[in-house]
Amino acid sequence: MSKKDIELNVTKHAKERIRERCGLPKKAVERSVVNAWSNGLTHRECKGNLRKYVDSLYFNNRTAGEIRVFNNHTFMFTKSGTLITVLPLPAYLQNLAAKIKKSKNN
Repeated sequence: MSKKDIELNVTKHAKERIRERCGLPKKAVERSVVNAWSNGLTHRECKGNLRKYVDSLYFNNRTAGEIRVFNNHTFMFTKSGTLITVLPLPAYLQNLAAKIKKSKNN
């Protein structure tokens, strides 16, 4: 499954969570979801405690088949590309996520 094959959808709940937790206006929600899907850290790219955290999210919510870490938030998508919810990334994992993202871009 490539990134271009999936049509991204956003549930009403997810729109509310993005606006509440990320502080974004309505017009920026779709753009943020696309950026999280295409530029976020995937499960495969996560390491150490960040990977354990993503594993725990997956096992606690099996409908979230794709989890992306982007801008200190965790975006939980279904396998079909529907955003379910957005959770803040715990503070102790934010530096690790930034370090992995930086090494990914180099």
